[in-house]
Amino acid sequence: MSDKNSAKHPLVEIFFGSVKLSALLMCCMGMDSELQSENHMGCLDPLVRRLADGDLGAPRELVERHHAELYRYARALLRDVPAAEDAVQEAFERAFAALGKYPEERIKTLSLRPWLYRITLNVVRNAWRDSRWEVSVAETPEGTDERFGAVSGLASGADTEAWLDTLKALGRLSERQRVAITLRYLEDLPYTEIAEVTGWPENTCKTLVRRGIERLGALLSEGSDGKGGS
Repeated sequence: MSDKNSAKHPLVEIFFGSVKLSALLMCCMGMDSELQSENHMGCLDPLVRRLADGDLGAPRELVERHHAELYRYARALLRDVPAAEDAVQEAFERAFAALGKYPEERIKTLSLRPWLYRITLNVVRNAWRDSRWEVSVAETPEGTDERFGAVSGLASGADTEAWLDTLKALGRLSERQRVAITLRYLEDLPYTEIAEVTGWPENTCKTLVRRGIERLGALLSEGSDGKGGS
């Protein structure tokens, strides 16, 4: 059918809001500077200096500032609320243990956000290897994270079905594509920070995101064709 590609796919509505997939692909290929200002936070962040100076209130502020986004990230990758909560708790425990060992000068050079994401990603990778944290992609998330769904309250019916389709498709991507796409579009990290979190070259991150989106679109289109009737 000629209008097969004209209908907006659940991937666009649920994962990326109202932005067209073609626009996202162009963004992946070149428009990666929108959040570059965050790259300069690092040692300019007053919280870094407070942590280096041993300010007793700094660890609490670190948790308050970053807990929500790290939880959202872990939940998107693990697709399980208790597992995500455990992962974020362990990530902060590791972070505080590391801060207790780092010399003052090293702490002052930290870029806190990508550093915490890197720790969380390592915890999540360990969880993926742990069969106790394996969950079914058919499990419906409790509630909705605003930035992931771009819609508040995906509660039932077509919305829930589209959400589950997207989760299933994400689960079929390679680990590297899943990690890169989640960091880029769920957490809004620029490619420079994604490279810092993952340890992959920046161009590799761009390629993983671009190919991952293409693969998601194909998987979801496959699913839509299959549901469209015989």
